[in-house]
Parts: sequence; structure tokens; C-alpha cells
Amino acid sequence: MTPRWFIAFLVGLVELVSTQDEGCAVGVIGESAVLPCTYDGISKLLSSNITVQWRSGTEVMLKRMWRQGHEEMLNSSDSTRVRMPSLGPQTGDFSMTRSGLVPSDSKNYSLHISFDGEKTSSVLCTVCLRVGAHFSFPSIQRGQVHPEGKTQFVCHSRGGYPQPTLHWLINGTEMPPTGSVRTYTQPLKDSELFNITSILIVTISTGLPVMCAIENHILNETFSTTNWPEEEQVSPVVARASEAMWIFSTVLIAIVGLMVTAGILFQVKWDRNRRRPHVHRDDSDSEDTDIITVDMKNLDSLTETDV
Repeated sequence: MTPRWFIAFLVGLVELVSTQDEGCAVGVIGESAVLPCTYDGISKLLSSNITVQWRSGTEVMLKRMWRQGHEEMLNSSDSTRVRMPSLGPQTGDFSMTRSGLVPSDSKNYSLHISFDGEKTSSVLCTVCLRVGAHFSFPSIQRGQVHPEGKTQFVCHSRGGYPQPTLHWLINGTEMPPTGSVRTYTQPLKDSELFNITSILIVTISTGLPVMCAIENHILNETFSTTNWPEEEQVSPVVARASEAMWIFSTVLIAIVGLMVTAGILFQVKWDRNRRRPHVHRDDSDSEDTDIITVDMKNLDSLTETDV
């Protein structure tokens, strides 16, 4: 395992770098950053002839002159990438905006101001600029188990600046053993950005998660990804039970569907019969008729009677 004194040294070093960069303006490569600078004595600015210069070391980045509040001259070493408000004397705001940032813009800048043609100028503001680029969220691949029982993990992140700090953690708290990690940083072609790849080979208990974190100190960002072990295989008994339950549910749903359909059809047919008009039959056609039977043999024996 990593000695505690070495970990404490790394933490102290990070804190030292963070302290040195406190108060710096931070920008992202390709975007813009504002270097703030203001002057409190606006009344003096409006009544004087003033000259201001933004410098980086001995290089003059931007120079402007005002005569009693009216701008007279503007000079810039790179007019497409730096600008400053034209109403500086009226507002007291002499901030400079630097656009299209590149890594080489990470340096200190200062604003110098002089009044009424003074040969010497005084420093009004000193601002440091730090430039970075976002790394992608790291991806982790869990490799095959080595013959000696060790497992390989590969963590990769791309497209950031400057070179980041990469951390591995096992089970959320445990640092990898010394010598188990190899990390490579590769600059991108035709770019100042970096890709980073780290390989961890370690003996790990089954079921423990492994985390990889990428820390960008300039942008104060930390992106992390955790690799969880694959879920345990479902036993054959559980699998068969699940399949049987799925078949039973499907059959039950089909039966209920058929019953609902039959009920709907019966209801529709019954409603139609209710609305159909009734036909009344004439009972007179079906009346019974009495039939009289005459015995012709006995007819001749009857005595004639005069009526």
C-alpha cells in the first residue's frame, strides 16, 4: 500500500498549488476570459488625460488613451483577441477580455496607468490567467483474470488540459498497492490537449467496486466512474420458475382477453334484439274448428219424421 507520508506530501503539494492560483482568472481553451480591473477615482479620470496599458511582462497587449474622457488612440498587439470597454473613464472599468484562449495564455498580466503625459506609470491591477480544457468522463474496462489471480482494469479519458491527476480507489476507500498502477499521458496530434490511460492490475475480492477519478486542478473539476462487478448468474431453478411464471401470466391474460371479447359481443347482440320491432300474429286464423261426424250406416234406420 502507498505510505501515509507520501499521501500527505501529495495533498500538501496540491494545496500549495491551489493557494498559488487563488484569485486567478480561469478560462477554457477556445473560449474567452475576463481579466478584471477597476479604478475608483472616476472624477479624476474624466478631468485628466490618461493612458492605460495591459502588459504581459514587457509585451504591451493593449494600449488606450483618453483626453478628458474622450478616446483618442487605441493600439493592440492582437486586436482580434483582446478588447477593453471604450467607456473606461466614465465607468472606471478597464477590464480586458481575451478570447480564443490557448494554453500559452496562462501567465500574469498587469494594467499600467499614467496621467497627463507622465513618463512613468503606476500598476493599477495585476491578474493571473490560468487556462484549461475539460477532460471526458473516464471509462473503465474490466479485463480478464491473470493466471496469478489478478484482475486488470483500464481507465481512459481524453481531450483535456493540462495533464491531470488520476486516482484509483477500491471499494470506495482503499488505494491500490504500490506498483500496481501504470499511467500514460499522450498529447493529441496538432493540439495541446492530452489523453490519459491508466492500467491497474490487482488482486481483488469478488463483488468489490473499483473507481477511477480524473482531477483537473486548473478548472477545479473531478470526474469519476465506478466499475461494478457483473451480477451473479441466476440459478437454473430460479430461471425455470421465472419462465413458468411468465408462461402462466401470458395464458391468463389471453383467457381474460377472450372472456372480455365474448362478453362485449353478447352485449352488442342483446342490445340489437331489444331495439328490433315485435310482429303481432292474428289469433283468429288459429282458432280450433269443431268437426261433426255422421254415421251413414245408421242414417237409413232413422224414422222419418214430418217437420
